[in-house]
Amino acid sequence: MDREVNAAEEQIAKLKEHLAMMEKDRDRIIDQCFPEDSVECDEFEDFFDKYLRGLEKALKTLAPGEAGKGFPLVVIGSEVDVEDLAGGDCFKFRIVLPYQGENRIEDVTCLSPAGRALILRRPGEEVTVAAPAGTFRYRIKEISFSPEY
Repeated sequence: MDREVNAAEEQIAKLKEHLAMMEKDRDRIIDQCFPEDSVECDEFEDFFDKYLRGLEKALKTLAPGEAGKGFPLVVIGSEVDVEDLAGGDCFKFRIVLPYQGENRIEDVTCLSPAGRALILRRPGEEVTVAAPAGTFRYRIKEISFSPEY
């Protein structure tokens, strides 16, 4: 039982640390992603502010998870294991900031259709991704997170 409580406390601490880092670096992140004023910059700024508010809300309502269940929420920097509900195939996505990915096939930006559908979701939730290649339905199987972005 103590191990489960410690794991849950560690997850919440990581989430608080992530929120604090994102709030502190907000302007730098926005400028780095979109150095020029543009419609895209304004949209990203709006998305990012909603993301921060969503993190704050989640922290207020988050019930401690059970040990071994993974991270409780999809955040920027997390890796997400999903199951395709149509075919049963499993995929792993890493949610990254725009222009941050290492061009790994599993990197999806938080602004992509998959990133927007997954962000701030929890294990077990089902999402619909309307992508240029078609519409996909996934179930979130597990989330892992290291507090780097």
